[in-house]
Amino acid sequence: MSRFQRPKLEWIGGSGEPSPAPFARARLANGIRVLVRPNAAIPVVAVDCWIGVGTLQETDDHAGISHFLEHMFFKGTRRYPLGTMDRMVKEMGGYNNAATSMEYTHYYIVAPAEHAWEAADLLADHLADPSLPPDELERERQVVKEEIRRKDDSPHGRLYTALTEAAYGTTPYAREVLGSPESLDRIDPEVMRGWWRDNYTGERIVVAIAGDVEAEVAVAEAAARFGGLPEGAPRTKAPDPPQVMPSSVDVPMDVAQGYLAWGFPIPGREDLDALCALEVAATILGDGETSRLHRRLIDELRLVTEINAWTYGLDRAGLIGISGVCAPDRRAAVEGEIAEIVDAAVRHGVSETEVRRAQTILTADFAYENETNAALTGTLGEFETLYGAAESYRDVLRGVAAVTPERVREALEPRLSPDRAVRAWVGPDGA
Repeated sequence: MSRFQRPKLEWIGGSGEPSPAPFARARLANGIRVLVRPNAAIPVVAVDCWIGVGTLQETDDHAGISHFLEHMFFKGTRRYPLGTMDRMVKEMGGYNNAATSMEYTHYYIVAPAEHAWEAADLLADHLADPSLPPDELERERQVVKEEIRRKDDSPHGRLYTALTEAAYGTTPYAREVLGSPESLDRIDPEVMRGWWRDNYTGERIVVAIAGDVEAEVAVAEAAARFGGLPEGAPRTKAPDPPQVMPSSVDVPMDVAQGYLAWGFPIPGREDLDALCALEVAATILGDGETSRLHRRLIDELRLVTEINAWTYGLDRAGLIGISGVCAPDRRAAVEGEIAEIVDAAVRHGVSETEVRRAQTILTADFAYENETNAALTGTLGEFETLYGAAESYRDVLRGVAAVTPERVREALEPRLSPDRAVRAWVGPDGA
């Protein structure tokens, strides 16, 4: 297909389906996928560009380069010199931002509908022709190092780092999204331009648009602006996950409270059925005031000030975890209670009422997370990038709805045992 041909639109879903349906998909000649969700409720448009590259694809020598390039993305192009994007977006009455994760990077602008294609043009030109000025690179290097210092000064930040390092060792799965001061110092303009050249290509880019637009017009405007980017190669497969072994790590820190986390290895998105059952399990165990952990450790015993359960899932690996905050002298009691609650869920299962409540919470959360145009592009872009098809959110919703108490127990039994846990603690030295 010539890049000047009109891309064919494929419509997914109908008006009766949960949002983000209905939406349209088109594929440009250079491989870029364009997703459009018309939404005329308010005259605002979000344009969100997703790149299928993140921390997992980096090398140890240049760890943090994806996030570092996110900072440099806003430093201008030949057409739009330094500062122009922020000024133009402000004058539009909009806002812009970006984020980097283990598996993706994305950039977005939200603006009144009459400025939608100016916003798209700004993003497209910064994807295609970043200036990466050396003086700004040095300035942003110090900004990112300050981010690292702030994270290291946060007990929650140290806790997460300790847990992932204990679980994943020196493998790519333990890398910090921010990188390290040492790895940042090895990234010069040539290295960064090479990273941009290798990864900011059509086959790795998804452009999601939501708001007061017509799908056909939006695709044509996207093709005119993004169609000139090089095709490139598809995103690389995530590395093999390591075998996670039980371990425990204590990190001393000058804080009054203690911060603890337990993590148990689980499959990644490649085992979606298990992941859905574990998501329901985490909700039952530690999501909100009705959860088992909250009722026992806060309402009944008042042992902790915070407690929750969560899942962290990548393509090929993940964790289900429990984290909390307590007085240091209550650590043993808290961990004993956590072990009992985990053991009870595995040995005696969960109730039908608990499963239904968890399903209601998760379904409602998904609906609330898709109330704005920026949220819609986030859902579409993330699912298209990570799952290969934006409509895969249906599989997740169906998977959650199909979970039974028996399925929860089957998912928990081989995984959630206290003697399989990776444990991390951040607290006062000598506690």
